[in-house]
Amino acid sequence: MVNHENVLHAKVDNVKNISLVLKAINFKSHGVCFASDCGLKVVVEDSKCVQASAFIGNEIFQEYVLFDEDDNAIFRIDLNTLVECLTIFDGFTTTPGSTTALKMSYQGYGHPLKIILEEEGIITDCSLKTMSDCEVLDFEMVNSEVVCKVILRAPDFKDVFVDLDSSSNYVEFFLSPEDPYFKITTEGLAGKFEVVIPKNSKIVEFFDCSNSITARYRYSQIKPCLKSLSIAAKVSIRINEAGLICLQFMIETEFKQYCYVEYYVS
Repeated sequence: MVNHENVLHAKVDNVKNISLVLKAINFKSHGVCFASDCGLKVVVEDSKCVQASAFIGNEIFQEYVLFDEDDNAIFRIDLNTLVECLTIFDGFTTTPGSTTALKMSYQGYGHPLKIILEEEGIITDCSLKTMSDCEVLDFEMVNSEVVCKVILRAPDFKDVFVDLDSSSNYVEFFLSPEDPYFKITTEGLAGKFEVVIPKNSKIVEFFDCSNSITARYRYSQIKPCLKSLSIAAKVSIRINEAGLICLQFMIETEFKQYCYVEYYVS
């Protein structure tokens, strides 16, 4: 039964649909949760130049009720603790194929996030402290300023990405409307390493580039993307005129529904 004192009430039959997506952005200890009628969005930032957000649509939940879309539905939380709670039953199940159900509720400003997990009759009740510091940067990318957009098959692109030299200080993306179209470069202890992806490659599903652009990012800032890339079906890469890059990962659940992770690096 839904408690109408709650600002937010949500229930999902398989908590892994939530925990996998949150693990993908758990490279910092805290995140800001935004609840809306459309679903839950959790945002993580690093050094004011990296932002990752996970969006879990309301269709992922078997129950999703939001009574207040104002500031009461926004809170900061310890993401490390949240992920630990959601994965508390991982590896301990005795029945193959069994899943852990999740109930989640929040009563608004100053109240904790309450979590109830149930698997095979075993119930765990958690109460997580929330915080009111909810400011995040606006990294929205205007379509008119996008120079290049590429959509790739994520499992194949991951194979390319893991081959990059992890000793490199940077990752350089070169995109062009002409050959070589898409080139990724690193330079580390083993020397200079380049990967060229033609626009007609089997891993490319969409390629649009109006002008040639070269953009370089710290490897340490791009590396956390591998968590999302490992569980995604597709990845979209957009770069604007200022060199801001947005990687959007489409993650499929067992019921052919989708969650999304967006990753911005300036």
